[in-house]
Amino acid sequence: MKLKMMVLTLFSGVLILGACSGNQSNQKASGSKEAEGAYPSQPIEIIVGFSEGGGTDTMARTLQPILQKELGESIAVRNMPGASSALALEYVNEQESDGHTILFQTDLVRVFPTMGMTDLTYKDFEQIGIGAMGIANFTVKDKSSLKTFDDVVQLLKDGNAKVGVAAIGDPWHLTLEIVNSVVGGDAEIITYDSGSNAAMAAMKGEVDFSISGVNEVVDLLRAGDLRSLAVMDNKPFDVDGIQSIPPVTDFVSDLDKYVPEGTWWGPAVKSGTPEEIVNKIRDAYNKAINSDEFKEFTKKRAIVLTDIEDSQEYTKEITEKTSWLLWDIGVGKRSPEEVGISRP
Repeated sequence: MKLKMMVLTLFSGVLILGACSGNQSNQKASGSKEAEGAYPSQPIEIIVGFSEGGGTDTMARTLQPILQKELGESIAVRNMPGASSALALEYVNEQESDGHTILFQTDLVRVFPTMGMTDLTYKDFEQIGIGAMGIANFTVKDKSSLKTFDDVVQLLKDGNAKVGVAAIGDPWHLTLEIVNSVVGGDAEIITYDSGSNAAMAAMKGEVDFSISGVNEVVDLLRAGDLRSLAVMDNKPFDVDGIQSIPPVTDFVSDLDKYVPEGTWWGPAVKSGTPEEIVNKIRDAYNKAINSDEFKEFTKKRAIVLTDIEDSQEYTKEITEKTSWLLWDIGVGKRSPEEVGISRP
């Protein structure tokens, strides 16, 4: 549905109406707007589950002025970090289902069913869209003896790899576990709180290689301090200023069914929000991610624009696959069944 903005403007060709008459007209217009249930009817909040200045926050703030223009209402970005963004989910779930509180969702929602940060799942929210993704990649220091992804696979098979990731259960750790499950590998995992910190550890030689989003390490790649051996995708990754990065499927074809893998972002609202409001936000979001401003942002930061048509179904599928994988390998804290997530 295309965004329809209701503009209530009082025209007068002859300035003979008094202030009282003008006020009465404005009151009628306001009452008409409320009676018709127009959205938005008040300022909107976008809730980000991470601190200001991080990747998720930066993306939300890049979209904010575009969404504000499209929806015709002021929008504020509010940071609510804690429990890997679970606190933000809890907050949005406590608000009205009226579209005035929007969660800036990340892929971490897929691990909550088994990691236990919250009992809320994707079922408690309506995913507006998933317009952007940070693709996982395997990085090494410039002078590393690991030259291709084949070398990474062999190191994992030998069981001698030291690998840096941001956190247990994050997309980069998931990427490692997927590769290990396919090639029969094993590794010592060292966490560094962020993908960029893990990459710095690889650059210093603290780990053999790191896994992070290309978007987190693009500046180090451009500077030549790191080399990316492969992306967790089935097509090469091309970005200005760095050599084309080959996909893992060029080396291990059995990984094809697990790609693309990485972190993703997109707005969501509380389940039960009226369909017409969901569609209005979705239309505004689609316009925002297709804007020149956002495309320039993603190009500069090596973020991939996605073509996911049904974001709710995608979130369902990725939650089932991911939460059960973590549970089956012994990383999960509880069975996903406890919060109603079926095995795929």
